[in-house]
Amino acid sequence: MWHKDAFSVFSQNEKVVLWDALTTLKQQHQNTAWCFCGDFNAVRSVDERKGVRGCSGQRKEIDIFNGFIENNGLLDIPFVGKKYTWFKSNGTAKSRLDRILVSEEWLQLWPASKQYVQPRTVSDHCALVVKSLDKDWGPKPFRSFDAWFLEPNFLKMVKDKWNSYKVQGNSISILKDKLKLLKSDLKVWSRNTYGCLESNKKRIMEKIEELDGKDNNDALTEEGYRRRLELLSQLGLVDKKIDSMYRQKVRVNWLKYGDINSKFYHSAIRWKRLRNEVKGVEVDSQWSEEPEVVRREAKLLFENRFKAT
Repeated sequence: MWHKDAFSVFSQNEKVVLWDALTTLKQQHQNTAWCFCGDFNAVRSVDERKGVRGCSGQRKEIDIFNGFIENNGLLDIPFVGKKYTWFKSNGTAKSRLDRILVSEEWLQLWPASKQYVQPRTVSDHCALVVKSLDKDWGPKPFRSFDAWFLEPNFLKMVKDKWNSYKVQGNSISILKDKLKLLKSDLKVWSRNTYGCLESNKKRIMEKIEELDGKDNNDALTEEGYRRRLELLSQLGLVDKKIDSMYRQKVRVNWLKYGDINSKFYHSAIRWKRLRNEVKGVEVDSQWSEEPEVVRREAKLLFENRFKAT
């Protein structure tokens, strides 16, 4: 962990020296939960400064700072509160100079981490507080995966399940109850079908490797050749399913980032969920993250938006 208020007196070259030193330190202690926090006196985009006269080296410094963050696998966790953390005394300029950057290992321990901007007092900077609040938001929405439709009997299974549900009520309540039952059945089906994809892939690859060994010793029969082709076809289908599942979860380019087993994919899934979640609402100038309050305000928002005129 690093906290340094003296960032503000550093020149650009001195900041780079410090960031390089932090990079070296992090590389020497792999698989450690890191949290870098404080006044970096640097921004990640021009939008994080207002009323500050631009300089020729600002764009370069932004690129270097973003490179430091990305190369170290650090994440700028969600920001709650004011947009800026530093304010000039006369109010003519403001910037987001303070931030909290955490590693993937940190999010594994505290997956709901957010940085909260505190009220500014005598200092020209706002203090930051890290909190990891895990709220129960109730039932999750109904979702499907594209990979499900690669299964030959998937649509028939869904249709049979849907027709087997015996529920009473009006059309809306019947639809709601059937979707609830289908969601439960699909969860079990998906776990049984896709929960073992990685182990299936490993088993298929081991069988292919065994046949390749026989082929190297000229001991592979015609039946063995046919079996290897079948296994290669099965491997391709399993890879396609795994690829589809992860790409839909992460929504990133497979060819650009490579192996789904890499740390990047698992980190990206966690980061996507963290960024997309509703962080809270402000009601009568009071910030609230209580699920009941957020749900109530969301309901009021859409009632007002779609009410008859």
